[in-house]
Amino acid sequence: MKFRTSTLALISSASLLIFGVSQIVDVTTVSADQVNDLSKQVENARKDFDGFKQKVSQAKLKDGKYAIPVSKEYAQALKDFFNYKLSDAQRSNARMILDKESEKFSNWSPFDGSFTVESFEEYEVNNLPQDVKVELSYFALDLVNQIRRQVGTQEVSLSVSSLEFADKVSKEYVKGASYESIYSESGHYAKGINRVAREYGLKTTDSESEKRGQQFYENLFSGFSPNFSKRGWATKQDLKEQIYQGLLGMLYNGVEYYHAQSITGVKWTREVQKEYFGYAPSYPDNSYKAHYIFIGQDFLDQAIKKNFSVQSVNDTTLKNRKESFKKLENELEKKEKNYTNLKKQLDELNKQKDSEKRQIVQTEPSQSQVKPSRDETKPSQFKTVKNGWQKESGFWYYYDNDQRLKNTWKGSYYLKSDGRMAESEWIYDNSYKAWYYLKSNGIYVRDSWQGSYYLKSNGKMADKEWIYDNYYQSWFYLKEGGAYVNHQWLKIDGVWYYFKSGGYMVSNAWQGSYYLKSSGAMAVNEWIYDSYWGGWYYLKSDGSYARNEIVQGKYRVDYSGKWV
Repeated sequence: MKFRTSTLALISSASLLIFGVSQIVDVTTVSADQVNDLSKQVENARKDFDGFKQKVSQAKLKDGKYAIPVSKEYAQALKDFFNYKLSDAQRSNARMILDKESEKFSNWSPFDGSFTVESFEEYEVNNLPQDVKVELSYFALDLVNQIRRQVGTQEVSLSVSSLEFADKVSKEYVKGASYESIYSESGHYAKGINRVAREYGLKTTDSESEKRGQQFYENLFSGFSPNFSKRGWATKQDLKEQIYQGLLGMLYNGVEYYHAQSITGVKWTREVQKEYFGYAPSYPDNSYKAHYIFIGQDFLDQAIKKNFSVQSVNDTTLKNRKESFKKLENELEKKEKNYTNLKKQLDELNKQKDSEKRQIVQTEPSQSQVKPSRDETKPSQFKTVKNGWQKESGFWYYYDNDQRLKNTWKGSYYLKSDGRMAESEWIYDNSYKAWYYLKSNGIYVRDSWQGSYYLKSNGKMADKEWIYDNYYQSWFYLKEGGAYVNHQWLKIDGVWYYFKSGGYMVSNAWQGSYYLKSSGAMAVNEWIYDSYWGGWYYLKSDGSYARNEIVQGKYRVDYSGKWV
């Protein structure tokens, strides 16, 4: 575009109009780079503010409640499967129903990556505040009792000591991982669990059973990885998703149903009339774990100590939620203030630049060397001819031999159909078949965001194309019409990509059951190695990872999807 090479030519040197009507004197001290740099800061602050404002609005629509479905067929089949009075054929049929129902619900998830009030606050998993521990435990308790109501079994209660028990077990895993293996053939760190049980005088397994990981109280889930940069840290929303996925996985893993039996309260020979529940997360040995503790009243009745408190715990969910929303509003206010201050600075800089841009000094018309002929009615005079930039009624125009330029570029500026210089507006140039945005000082935007749109180095708005933003260190995709893809999946040239809130392309990360490779493309029909989890996973033709099945006729993957 030839006109781009003459950027700011109008103020690069002083010029004297030939016919002597005015003189333009350049006294500019504000550089174009200063304006461009500050403009980019303003656009980035605006995008940050607008994006966060959208997140806050989105968070207010979420009530923080989730449900796990249990069909009547599953509930009855689970009871039949653990009813040893039934024939082998009847129990085998029950197993088939369980497998079928598990396949139906195994990938069920209400967590879609939407921003919630719980997404904002970050916590070190091994050092959670007490009120957060309580809130998470009540979240888990609600899900467990939902399940039990659907199955028709006794609901569980959260008590002071059941919460303490879970917390102590999680700490045993962390402490144990520092000096010995916490893993057994069953996956449980029974040694640490038994140690906690003894503090309350509760029944424990013998030493041989302990070595095999056998114990009486814990259901353990470790197949979860939050999309978080700091290892050992997670948002409250991450931890709630872990709780949910853990319970869902134990119900519907399709491999075994002993965990489902414990979660639902369906027992081998009888149903416990009263159970106390506790939950705690942990991060030992570079893995996120969820500990679900169930302690039956019959175990408490047999305890050799009487220090287990069944007193209920006050639910902190509503209090925490109010405080979290307040923090969100404060953060939003801070971002708005930052944007407003930067915008004010830019406005001041533009005013300064406009005032310095050109100073028009009126001069007297030059006298002709030849005496004009006398006219008795009106003396003759030289006509004033306009050239260059002229400010009229508060707007800038450009004249060429007394003619206004229209529908064209003059350097970095655009003159509209009436000749007025475009300011703070979008214009469409038919010659270049592209949209441009002109700032308040009239210069077109480049290499920067304007709201949801991106202006490239040549000033053209990006449309149906990828752009990489060095400031945000991320790829973005601009759809037809120019707006960036925001918080959604999009199929581009036959390949699926996922974009987070704010438009950032996800790469080298899981999004639910799907994996986005380094290119951002969703993995399909291929193996990927996840160095974080230290394992191979197979992504099927629909992109979801395989689990509890044989892949390619010979590779076994477990319920978490890892090749074993």
